[in-house]
Amino acid sequence: MTRPEQDTAGRAPAPVIQRLLGDPRVAQARLGKRIGRLPYFTRVESATGPITRMEGRDILNFGSNNYLGLANDPRVIAAAQEATARWGAGVTGSRLLNGNLALHEELEDALRRFYGRTGAMVFSTGYGANLGLMSSLLGRNDRAWVDEEMHASVLDGVWLARATMKRFGHNDPEHLLAQAKEDTASGLCVVEGVYSMRGDRAPLRRFLEVCRETRLALVVDEAHGLGTVGARGLGTVEEDGVVQDADFITITFSKSLGSCGGAIIGDKDQIEALRVLTRPFLFTAANTPASVAAALAALRILHEDPGLVAQLKERVRTLREALVARGLRPIPSDGPIVSVEVGADFDTLQAWRLLWNRGIYANPVIHPAVPAGHGLLRLSVMRTHEEQMVRTVADACADVFSDLQLSHEGRGKVAS
Repeated sequence: MTRPEQDTAGRAPAPVIQRLLGDPRVAQARLGKRIGRLPYFTRVESATGPITRMEGRDILNFGSNNYLGLANDPRVIAAAQEATARWGAGVTGSRLLNGNLALHEELEDALRRFYGRTGAMVFSTGYGANLGLMSSLLGRNDRAWVDEEMHASVLDGVWLARATMKRFGHNDPEHLLAQAKEDTASGLCVVEGVYSMRGDRAPLRRFLEVCRETRLALVVDEAHGLGTVGARGLGTVEEDGVVQDADFITITFSKSLGSCGGAIIGDKDQIEALRVLTRPFLFTAANTPASVAAALAALRILHEDPGLVAQLKERVRTLREALVARGLRPIPSDGPIVSVEVGADFDTLQAWRLLWNRGIYANPVIHPAVPAGHGLLRLSVMRTHEEQMVRTVADACADVFSDLQLSHEGRGKVAS
């Protein structure tokens, strides 16, 4: 008979566990759960589409990164099913040993050709791609010049390398230049093509000029740019004409490609060096066959039908115009992330809750993901959203701002 579940009892927890349980963020999460305002770890009970089953309800979903709707495409699903039938549920090993399937190499070949580069390297996650690249390129005496709104995967990779991290103002290449030209240490600069919180794009051409002047390698994370920016969906590197000039481009499969995994794209000799030096690549299990096949199928669909990007952009334009028509001021961008500043953290969580009560899921972004007092409502647009869905969410956002007495510029008036 199975023993009943129970916590460890009869002894005091070790000091490291006491510290874990006493972290203020843990207490904050527990409080949020008790009062019904924790907007995280929402239970999803269906495939992620414009209408998604969450917590027992059908919700209008504006919080997903399934930008092109390919996670639900029958061709992508069929590819994942066929790969599982052929290759099995998992490879049960790292690519260094028994996990290097022909399927992984086929995806790498497709990625390098898609970007017109000579090398590509597939990882189990996009996080792992950034972690691996930073920790392999950098050493103790190097500098990593990082945008102040950079994703955690890059920051963690720099820490793993034990390099010195230098932060420059968001999307401010002149601030980078002013700092880097006074520092002769070797290093790199990392920016995102499309930033995940505000949805704004980096001025890559100018960043490239600064990097060439200061002899820094340029790394561009196109996690949110792939499939959403550029005529063919290569990202901001395509829009700004630096596909061949960026030293490395990193991507994830978990957004526009509707799967799970990530990759580094660059020159063949550099990729081959990374392949034997990158610990997060060498010592983790390879992607499941289903995830690789799904990403490959989605990439082929995007390559064959770049009109999908234009369709997404049209939906984004409709939402932005609808918000502006209702007096709101989304942060300027033409990418799939449409963010409206709310203000204080409490106001932001309240706004999220009011949208949820109306059957709409959005992402609340609060400190430390953004500076204190600059909380955001983050709306993610999918190509498969219908026009009426877009107008519905714009109406709801306008009502929420009115209910909470928030200004149209996104500065909270409700006491926090």
